[in-house]
This record gives sequence, C-alpha cells and structure tokens, in this order.
Amino acid sequence: MRFPQFQLARLFGIPLIIDYSWLPMAVLHVWLVAEMWLARALGDQLPQGAYLIIGVLVTALFFASILLHELAHALIARVEGIEIYDIQLHIFGGWARLVSEPRTALAELRIAIAGPASSFLLAALFWLGVQLVQLLGAPRDPAAAAAVSSFKYLAAANLTLALFNLLPGLPLDGGRALRAWLWHRRKDVLSATRTAKRCGVALAYLLMLYGVFLLGSGLMRGTFWREALAAAWLLVVGVFLKNAAEQDYRFRVEQRAYEDETQRLQAQTTAQWNVAGTVGAVMRTPVISVAPELKVSEFIDQVLAEHRLTIFPVAREGRLHGMLALERLRAVPKSEWECRLIRDVMEPVDETHFITVRASLAHAARKLKANPLGQLAVLDSDGLLVGCLSETDVSAAL
Repeated sequence: MRFPQFQLARLFGIPLIIDYSWLPMAVLHVWLVAEMWLARALGDQLPQGAYLIIGVLVTALFFASILLHELAHALIARVEGIEIYDIQLHIFGGWARLVSEPRTALAELRIAIAGPASSFLLAALFWLGVQLVQLLGAPRDPAAAAAVSSFKYLAAANLTLALFNLLPGLPLDGGRALRAWLWHRRKDVLSATRTAKRCGVALAYLLMLYGVFLLGSGLMRGTFWREALAAAWLLVVGVFLKNAAEQDYRFRVEQRAYEDETQRLQAQTTAQWNVAGTVGAVMRTPVISVAPELKVSEFIDQVLAEHRLTIFPVAREGRLHGMLALERLRAVPKSEWECRLIRDVMEPVDETHFITVRASLAHAARKLKANPLGQLAVLDSDGLLVGCLSETDVSAAL
C-alpha cells in the first residue's frame, strides 16, 4: 500500500518528500515523548501544556536527525558521482533514493556508513548538551530539568537509530556494509546481495518473533494492552524489512539480467558496425552523453569530475540535442551554475555535429575539418546516438 506524498522543500538541490503516513507517526511521537518520557521524568514540575510543546520540539529535532541521517547518505552518494532522486520521510523513518547503484564495493561502503556515522555524531552532540545544561543550569530549575531530559532522549534516540541501522542485513545500512565487504571479497555483487538479503530476512523474522513473544508475555502477566503497541510495531517493521530485503535482491537480479542482455546486444551490434573503412570501425564507445535538463552544477560535480573530456554530446533517450563544449561552459559565471541548464549553454544540434555509423572515413575526415568542435556524434540508422568520432580517431585509421 502506498500513501500520498508531497514535497516539503529542497535541500542541496535534493527534493524532500513527506509521505502522509509520517504525519500520524509524528503525532504519536509527540504524545509518547510528552506522556511517557517527560511526564514520568519530571512529574508535575511543569504544566501539561508545556510537556506537549516540548514534545513537539523534541519530535521536530528527532525527525530532523533522521533527515540528517538520510542527507549524509545522499551527499556521500553525490561525492561518488551518483545522482539523488529524492529523500523521503515515511512511517518507518527515511530513505535516500539513488538514481543508480554504487559502481564499486568501496563506494557502497562509504555511502552505507555515512548515515550511522551522522547519527553517532548527533548522539554525542545531544549528550554534550546534557552535560552543558547540567553544568550551567540551576539544579532545581524545571526548565533545566526539561532540557536535560529532552537532550537525553535525543541522544538515546540517535544512538538507537545508529545501532539499529548497523544490524547486518538488508535493507539496513549494516546490510549494505556487509554487502560491500562480501562484494569486495567475492568480486560478485549479486552473490553478496543474496547473502545480505538472507541476513536481512533472518533479522526481520527475529523482530517478528520478539513481537509475538511480547504479546504472549503480556497475556500471561495481564499487561497485554501495554505490550500490544510495541509488539504490533515490531511485527510491522519486521514485515517491512523482509519485503524490502527481498525487493533489493530482486532488483539486483533484474539489473544483472539487463546488463548481460545489453552487453550481448551491444557486442552483436558493434560487430555489425565494424566494417573496414567506415566510421563504425573506429568510433569510440560507450559514449558519455549528458541530459539537456541537467543543471550546470550537477554536470560539473557528477559528470565532469569523473570524465575529463572537452566535448560531450547532449542527448535524451538516445536522441541528439546538441554538443556541449567546455570552452563555452567556462563563460558561465559560477553564481549561475545552480540555475542554468545544459540546454542553455550547449551548441544546438545541426548537421555539422553528427555523422552516420556507416559513413566512410574519407567523408568523416572532410566533415571534421569543417567542424569547429573537432568531434562528431555518431548516429545509427534509427538516428540514435551510438558513439563519438574525433580527428585523432580518423587520422589513426587512415
């Protein structure tokens, strides 16, 4: 079942999406903090309305902590050259959705541990807040006591969040770290995912069994309703983790099948194009293209950081839209990188920018001499971008 969503804001250019399932959880959290934590810790030192106000503030800080946890994943993924689709907050916490998966085990590990590392850091900062309030506040001041209790809760919550996420099973961060380690050892991401998935499913069943145990012990002790909420939550989380772990593995299986089929078709097609004396025999593949809707800042951070080329074809779904020359890009002020798109600075496509894959090398040489960029995009018979050709490529073949 999927709940409706809305976009709350953008952080570092990443959309922050709120699932409506998160809202009742936030209300429940306010009540639990006010009634189960603060009221028990402070008694009647403060009026009831004050506990609710503090509960709202603590809830806001706690969910901000979850957001920072996911933002840490997202920013490290961006450093690794992975585009971020969005960050979602939902009933089970948060999720930074990546457009693609890490290409190496080390990148997977860095992204995985970034979230728990941020939670450990936040736990330490909130515990430091406890020490500072105790050092500077009056011992019997109700406001100081409320601040101490709130900071203790936030420190414990972030510590719990970090430790829970480090459990070694998918889809948790610890499961991704385990997959990275196994991937590095086995050199096979699918095998590593299978093992991490099994660990995740086992953890899910343990959570569900513990939930059943709580219900049983509650019945025996006559405290069924007091245990029911925690038990129900464990059961729901267990089912969610099991389904997410299995879905992650299915995605990897489908991705492997797609990659194998793509490589097979590419090899078959390349063999057909590899006709002596034609562009297909000397063109460079795979082609590194960029989307016209990509921000200049994203291009510089994600694409240019990894591919040190001077000319990039601009394409959407294989259709050529233009050519991007770094010389032209350098004229864009840095202050405009975030608001300008690649289509704003590219050379719009015209017949001097491309050549067909079956064209002769002699024709390609003549066309390159008339091309101020010194590079041509290579198109197949359907007009799809399949390669690039430079003067150096042609000169080496003639």
